[in-house]
Amino acid sequence: MSKIKCKVEECKHNKDCLCDAAEIEVRSSGTLKVCRPDETACETFTQCE
Repeated sequence: MSKIKCKVEECKHNKDCLCDAAEIEVRSSGTLKVCRPDETACETFTQCE
């Protein structure tokens, strides 16, 4: 997988600001037309233990 930057410190897939998940899923966060990053959501997020 390509290098995917991650700034979510609470996600267990975040390793040195890069996502180490085998695959990711990103969707819109409810808006009909996405225009900004905050209108998206990473469905792969898993909270650190």
